[in-house]
Amino acid sequence: MSASTAPAPTTVIRVTERSRRPDGAFVTRVSFADTTEFEGVLTDPAEPGDEERFAWYFEEHLRFPFLDRDLAEDAEQRLRAYGERLFGQVFAGEAITHYRALARRGFDGCQLQVQGSAAFHRLHWEALYDPALRVPSVLRLPVTRRVDLPSPGFELPPPPSTLNILVVTARPNGRSDVGYRTISRPLLEGLRRAERPVVVDLVRPGTWQALRQHLRWKTKLHGSGHYQVIHFDVHGAVAGFAELTRSRAAERYTFSGYTFTSRPAAFEGERAFLFFETEEEGRAEAVSAHEVADLLAEHRVPVAVLNACQSAKEPASESSLAQRLVAAGVPVAIGMAYSVTVSAAQLAMPLLYAALTQGDDLIGAVQAARRSLFDAKGRRAYFDQQLDLEDWVLPVFFSQQDVRLALADMSVEQENRFLEYEARVRDEPRPEYGFVGRDLDILAIERRLLIRDDRNMLLVRGMVGAGKSTLLRHLGWWWQRTGLVEMVFWFSYEQRAWTVDEIVETIAGDLLGRVERVRWAEELTETARTERIVRLLRARRYLLVLDNAESVTAAPAAIPHALSESARHRLADFLGALQGGRTLVLVGSREDERWLAGRTFGDNTYTLPGLDEQAASVLVEAVLSRHGGAHHLRDQTQRQALEELRGLLGGYPLPLAVVLPTVATHTPAQVLADLRQGGTEADPLGLISTAIAYSHGKLDPATQHALLLLAPFTGSIPLTVLDAYRKRLATHAAVRALGSVDLAAAVAEAVRVGLATPHPRRAGWVQTLPVLPYFLRARLREFPALEAATRQAHYGLYTVLAERIHRRLVSTRPRDRASGRLRAGVEYANLRGALAHGLRTGQPVAPLVLCLEEYLDQEKQQESRRHLLGLVLARRRDAAGPLRRELATFHYLAGAFAHEQRRHPDAEEHYRQALTILDEFDDEQNSARIVHHLGMLAQSQRRFDQAEQHFRAALAGFLRFNRELAGFSYHHLGMIAHEQGHLDQADEHFRAALASFLTVGNRHKAGYAYHQLGIVAQDQGRHAEAADHYQQAYAILQEYRDRHGAAHTRHQLGALAQAQERFDEAAAHYREALVTFRAYGDHQGVADTYHQLGTVAQRQRRYDQAESHYEQALTSYQEVGEPVSVADTHYRLGTVAQDRGRRPEAEHRYRTALGLYREADHLPGVVATCHHLARLAREQQRYDQAAAWLAEAARSWRGAHGDWPVEPVTALRDLRERLGPDGLRRVLRDAVPPDLADALAEAVEETGGGTDDG
Repeated sequence: MSASTAPAPTTVIRVTERSRRPDGAFVTRVSFADTTEFEGVLTDPAEPGDEERFAWYFEEHLRFPFLDRDLAEDAEQRLRAYGERLFGQVFAGEAITHYRALARRGFDGCQLQVQGSAAFHRLHWEALYDPALRVPSVLRLPVTRRVDLPSPGFELPPPPSTLNILVVTARPNGRSDVGYRTISRPLLEGLRRAERPVVVDLVRPGTWQALRQHLRWKTKLHGSGHYQVIHFDVHGAVAGFAELTRSRAAERYTFSGYTFTSRPAAFEGERAFLFFETEEEGRAEAVSAHEVADLLAEHRVPVAVLNACQSAKEPASESSLAQRLVAAGVPVAIGMAYSVTVSAAQLAMPLLYAALTQGDDLIGAVQAARRSLFDAKGRRAYFDQQLDLEDWVLPVFFSQQDVRLALADMSVEQENRFLEYEARVRDEPRPEYGFVGRDLDILAIERRLLIRDDRNMLLVRGMVGAGKSTLLRHLGWWWQRTGLVEMVFWFSYEQRAWTVDEIVETIAGDLLGRVERVRWAEELTETARTERIVRLLRARRYLLVLDNAESVTAAPAAIPHALSESARHRLADFLGALQGGRTLVLVGSREDERWLAGRTFGDNTYTLPGLDEQAASVLVEAVLSRHGGAHHLRDQTQRQALEELRGLLGGYPLPLAVVLPTVATHTPAQVLADLRQGGTEADPLGLISTAIAYSHGKLDPATQHALLLLAPFTGSIPLTVLDAYRKRLATHAAVRALGSVDLAAAVAEAVRVGLATPHPRRAGWVQTLPVLPYFLRARLREFPALEAATRQAHYGLYTVLAERIHRRLVSTRPRDRASGRLRAGVEYANLRGALAHGLRTGQPVAPLVLCLEEYLDQEKQQESRRHLLGLVLARRRDAAGPLRRELATFHYLAGAFAHEQRRHPDAEEHYRQALTILDEFDDEQNSARIVHHLGMLAQSQRRFDQAEQHFRAALAGFLRFNRELAGFSYHHLGMIAHEQGHLDQADEHFRAALASFLTVGNRHKAGYAYHQLGIVAQDQGRHAEAADHYQQAYAILQEYRDRHGAAHTRHQLGALAQAQERFDEAAAHYREALVTFRAYGDHQGVADTYHQLGTVAQRQRRYDQAESHYEQALTSYQEVGEPVSVADTHYRLGTVAQDRGRRPEAEHRYRTALGLYREADHLPGVVATCHHLARLAREQQRYDQAAAWLAEAARSWRGAHGDWPVEPVTALRDLRERLGPDGLRRVLRDAVPPDLADALAEAVEETGGGTDDG
């Protein structure tokens, strides 16, 4: 590496700031390589609103990718216009002639170098746009920047023999952060094709302290200047003190978000920061640009690359981070002007480094990255959306010195060492279906091992099939590949019983040279030999892995790889001697290894879960593709069964890899049923049984018998109800014949041997190995009486628990509801198992169905809810006696579900069947509830008179039998009154509902009453009162974690702001509501919100966006079958077309809306649409047609209200002046019945003065 030993570029166009005038304009000099110079004046090319629009485009647009496309297009147009204005000022006058001469040569060997103050660098030089080019100028003419400050600099060291790159990855927010290896894995994959020798090291953990220690360690070993490039894969920001200290949650799609361990010292203006991890997850350490720059200068790192957000954004009072680095002496810094998306960094960064390793200079490498962003603009945004971004403008290249990353020739010794290293780390260990996921686990393991120097040992514990060995092998490769450890020593007790002497001898063979090895073996005592290896391991960073450690303590007769007690003591002593040293020690086991913990890892344990949902899905698809089962993904029923299989198997790799191949010959539904029953088809090769038998065989017979009694439990076992379960078991003779059984002890033993683990989400529960029930049920089939007893006891237990959970789910207390959801989620598989048994044996299942249905509804798992209700209705269709009464409950639930899905005929049929059954039992109390729901159904169909009859009948029943429910009928009576425009009556009903809800302590539903009172107050023009009601509603719904209900209130807050013409505020409310509606699959809410966003955009004269929003609303309304809303949207699209002067399109939209309004008998819509059609006709001087439309509007109004409307009649009077009295009467007779025509003509005659302005 040297400073500018390569030939300089052919031409450098220099744009230099000479001074700044009082008005803010820059006095500049533009010079070309032939010493030609031009003086000029440069003003900020930004127009009003440009900077705000750019900030929105790059910082906020990703959050709502389906909105504001017109604003995005405006930002892109502004960006180009900005670049053209900047170009026009820089290359003004004669300068353009010299520029064009270079353009004709294709800009070969050219670059544009910008030098000036921080204010000068705040201009977006990378946006420079030559109108004569078809691409941004920066893609043809690279832009580099220099700071206009005296730089201390440092002398670059001589070229090394390898290109050394240091990557710093920090994810302070853990699971909520950007994927841990999102950048580093693709970067390393790209380097596999490197032409030049490259070494990549990663700093672990991602703390500021670890970075400093790592650089000092490398400087101590190799001298300063060891690394040529440092890459910061971290969060960053340019912010003022107030903004900096306002905590933000990390965002998954951009590198931003931070909180702090302690409040930073106050400062004026804005500064640039990078954010590093700390000991506490969720807390970041903010490190200023000055500190980072000083560290890099100290260790002479010449190139810094930052995909941190805003790392090149210029604050008002201080240099950006990238500029600060070069000002402090770092020769080259590459930063980002705004927040860079994760997908952009994934795309660009590997290409940048690939270019460097292929011998390109830094400018060429940055150009390769920039070009990739221009060529592929699709970026991953929120809600699984793709978004095109013009983020090629973001990379900013500061170059204070010319740096060429040259390499020296390797000596033979260096080449041997490098190639041997490459051979060791080149090939990643690849399981059968590839290594998927585990980034969160790797991050957690690294933090547990490295965040403190005295915790260099860790037990990675996991159940059978969790993938411990696969992960440990991957970690060994990854850590050696990325420089965390020098070598990996792997000892698996599945292969043999490794003693301390064997371990020490194996390590010595790798660490000691030939001569030293002989001396070590022949001259040192056994104790000295061991101590020699201990000292080497303590002094250097290696990785020592002891896998399958559960075998160490097994009975030697059963497991040949066990160690004697004395051998175990020696092993514990040996590992204990490594405590606090530099070598990392990982122990993989199914058990807690208490015999080892005290001397080694202590409480430093990581329990390995199954794969996360995304990784498990990848593995499932890989297995299905390999074995010809991918076609099942296209069948809705089988796909649902596959999802249940994946959930049942808990994301554990071994069960997934063993069970899923069977779908080549069986459907997923068949495999699922077999797995639940303990059949043989799900495990044709017996691999699962063998894996479990290994641990099961370590249990004494009494424990094995006790575990058999737990066979019906799936996924989890609640320890607190084991005694109740035991008592139910004790009523069966087959169980009593076993004698005394200790179920709690059996569970504890299952945890000890790795067949279960403490539940990660619920204290007092254990999570069982997903396939343990399958194993136990297969064994239990040999004992039919025991099998029947356990299933019946499990069914009885969960019938009782289901009632308790359901009470919590529908509780009026937020904490109880949250607890109910958590418990229902944990116990879902057990509840379903009990339901299956009850249906199979003809026993009552209503408590189980009510609990499951409520949980699925609250979780918005509507497909599973549909399947559940369909199942119980089919199995109970011919029920008699008490089970027939249950059937009424199931019809009621199915009716409510059909109503939600707007399957109105199905809903009514279910409700009628439920009423018929309840009448058979003279059950007036529950009949009132069904009648109430029939009222809701009629209300949604706008059959208001019938709905009101139902609600009043239900109210009478509620007041007689269950006053707690009266509030619901009052509430819906208020809604009907509101729909019919009877606002005072609506207000009265809603206040009665509110009083009822509050009296019975139902604050949750009181929130909905406040919401409706807000709507009424808003419609009556009492805006302050409406806002107060909405705020009360929103606070209550938030308290109950009712995000969906709160979204409706947020929507109304938007409508209130819109009514007061606070359009930006309204749009903000609508956007937040839309996010929730989309998340909950609420198509009606989505449609309504898009519609309102359209009206806001239309009022702001953003017609393209208004049309886009209305079209989105139209699609959603058509999906949910809302003809009136469909008509409303066509009407609004007509008004947009009319506002834009597109009259034929407007007329087509109005006619479409009118047809729908007529079909729905929606008179207000008919009147409004006819009026607009008349206005269109009048604008086109089709006066007779305008009069006909006005006549229809008047007739429709009179039919509903009994009198003539003022506006149409006044407009007809105006048209009479153009058509003449006879002409108008002729048109009226053609448009309406003769008797109405004469009456309407008389009304027109009687109307006094004025014209309608349309």
